[in-house]
Amino acid sequence: MQTLRRTVAVLTFPAIAYLGAACERETPTEAAPRVEATVGGPTCNVPLDYPTIQDAVNVPTCTTIIVAPGTYFELAPGPLTINRTLTLRGAQSGTDARNPRGAESIIADVQGTSVSASNVVIDGFTVQNSVASFPGFGIWLNPAVSGTQILNNIIQNNIVGIGLANTGPSQAVIRHNLIRNNTQPGAASGSGIYTDQFVGGPTVKNVLIEENAFVAHSGFGGAINISNTAAMGGVFNLDASSNSFNMNSRAFVLFNTHTSTIHDNTITNSTFVGSADIRIFDNNTSLSILNNDLSNGVGHAIRLSNLGLVGGPSSGVVIHENNIEVYGLTGLTVDAVPSGHVGTVNATCNWWNSPSGPFSATENPMGTGEEVVGDADFKPWLVAPAPGGACIGGVPSGKATGGGQVQVNITGGKGTFGFNAKNEAGVGGSGHLNYLNHVTGAHLDCTVTLVTMLTPTTAEFSGPCSANSAASNFKAHVEDHGNPGKGNDVFKITYTDQLGPHVDEGGPGPIISGNIVIHQ
Repeated sequence: MQTLRRTVAVLTFPAIAYLGAACERETPTEAAPRVEATVGGPTCNVPLDYPTIQDAVNVPTCTTIIVAPGTYFELAPGPLTINRTLTLRGAQSGTDARNPRGAESIIADVQGTSVSASNVVIDGFTVQNSVASFPGFGIWLNPAVSGTQILNNIIQNNIVGIGLANTGPSQAVIRHNLIRNNTQPGAASGSGIYTDQFVGGPTVKNVLIEENAFVAHSGFGGAINISNTAAMGGVFNLDASSNSFNMNSRAFVLFNTHTSTIHDNTITNSTFVGSADIRIFDNNTSLSILNNDLSNGVGHAIRLSNLGLVGGPSSGVVIHENNIEVYGLTGLTVDAVPSGHVGTVNATCNWWNSPSGPFSATENPMGTGEEVVGDADFKPWLVAPAPGGACIGGVPSGKATGGGQVQVNITGGKGTFGFNAKNEAGVGGSGHLNYLNHVTGAHLDCTVTLVTMLTPTTAEFSGPCSANSAASNFKAHVEDHGNPGKGNDVFKITYTDQLGPHVDEGGPGPIISGNIVIHQ
C-alpha cells in the first residue's frame, strides 16, 4: 500500500505543481563535543556513536541526535527516513540561518529527508541537493504528521525545499530558515514550500511560517506554493508572517486556503512577468493580507483569479495596511471574467505609492499610484506609507477602518481582525468584519449594520454574522490613538460561541500589530 501511495504521488505531483502557471558519508571536517545522555532519554552522537544519521534514527532509544559538522550523503536506499518522534540537532542548532554562522552539518541525500512521524524537530542543518524525482523535496513532511518543527536550517539547491503537511492538533512551525535556490529540475521546481492533496494529504491545517528568508525561486512555482485542489479538503489556519522574499518568481501561490493570514512580510523584486507577488487562485476564503511591504515586481502585486479547478471564486479576502510600490503591471487586479472574488474585495487603507491614491480608470482617474483593476474597494487609502500614514484618502467622514492582531489570552495567543464600518447619515451603518481567534479557532465573518461614532477617536459597530461563523452576531469597540497603531490603538470584540460569551476579547489592548483609523 505504501508503494502504491508513493507511485500515485509521483505520477500526480507534476500535474498539480503546474497549476500556478501553465550508508556512506564524507568524514566530517570537525567533530562537535560528545554530549552525555540527558534525563528522560539518551542523547546520541553522529558520527561518534553512529556513523550515519540514519543509523542513529534506527535506534529507538536515541530521542535526541546531535550531528557534528560535515557532509552526510546518507546513501542507504531511499531518503533519510525519520519515522519516529525525535529531535535532530545540527551543528548550528539554535542559530538563525538567515545570518552568517559557522561550520554546517550538511544533509546531502539525493532523495532528501522524509518525515513520517509527528512532533519531529529538525534544527540547525544545511539540507541540499535532493534531486531525485521521488520524493523531490529537501524535507518532506508526509501526510498525517503534525507538530513538526523545522528551525534554523539552510534549505537549498533541491527540486523543492519543503513538502508541507500537518493534520493533527499540534501546530507545525517553520522558523528562522534560509530557503533558497530550490530550482533543480522536477515537479513543482522553484517552490520553497509546497503542498497539494497528494504531497500533504487532503487537509493541511494549523501551520506557522514565520521569520524565514526565501530567495531566488524561479520558474512556475512560488516561494510558498499552496496548490491543494481537493474539493473536500484544503489548507486551513496558515499564518505566514515576518518573512522576507527576494528575487522569487512569486512569493505566494494560493488555492483552496481558508481562515489564513499573510502579514508583516517583505516581498521584493519578484520576477514572473504576468503573474503577481501574491497570486490568489480558486476557492480561498477568509484570507487576510495585512501589513506587508510589496515592491519592485515585474508583474502585479496582488491578483485574484478563478481557474475553475476547485470550488468557486475566492471570498472574504481583505487587504489592509500594505505598502504597494513600483509594479510593472498593477498593484491589485481582481479578474472580472470569470470573477476572481465573490463581491467587492475590501482593499481599504493601503499605500499605493502616491498620496493621491491608486489609479483607477473608473473610481480614481486622478490617482497617480499603482493601478487597481476590478471590483475592489480601495477607499480610503493611506496618504503616506504604513506604519504612520493616515487612512484618509478619498472618502468622506463617518468611517472606521482597520486591520491587525490583538492578544486574546495571557499566554500570548493572537486574534486577527479586519473591518470596514461606515456610518450611514448618523443612523445605521454598512461594512464588513472578519475576525479569527487563533487559540480557539473561532472565526467570525460578519456584516456591519450599525455604526456609532462615540467620540472623534472612538467608535462602536455591530451586526449579524454568516451561518458558518462561530457566533450569530458581534459588537466591536475601536479606538484610534494616532500613528503608529501598533501599541496604541484598541480593538475589542464581544460575541458568544460554543465556549460561551467572550466579552471585550482583545482588550484592554493595545493592538499588537496593524492600525485603526476613525475618519472625520
